[in-house]
Amino acid sequence: MKIEEENKALVREAFEQVWNLRHFEKIPEFYSQEYIADYPQMGGHREGHDGIKELVERAWSACADYNEELHELIAEGEYVAARLTISGTHRGDVDGFAATGKRFETEEILMLKVQEGKIVWQRGVIDLRPWLHQ
Repeated sequence: MKIEEENKALVREAFEQVWNLRHFEKIPEFYSQEYIADYPQMGGHREGHDGIKELVERAWSACADYNEELHELIAEGEYVAARLTISGTHRGDVDGFAATGKRFETEEILMLKVQEGKIVWQRGVIDLRPWLHQ
């Protein structure tokens, strides 16, 4: 299997196991301890296994039915680009957005870097308009 296909499979499985199913014990299978997540809209970056866990916990505290659906993965060497839809019912306050109780869907585009079979870096941009228009 080409490295690009391996990297896409890793990203796909990480999103399902960690983000959608909240299997925090599997974080070390997918993410490097040196992992850095950079989300300028969400207050900068998080680092390491605790950083990824914090991001997932924040998402789930805002939406108990949180889900990420991957639509496209494009890989080139150690980089993977992803387009996905985030959905859920906004029941908890997060990042200055008060809970509305309304269902939403929004898009995210992100880049990930994979080295030695682990995600070491990701940078994402989330379309916040659906939350702002609630």
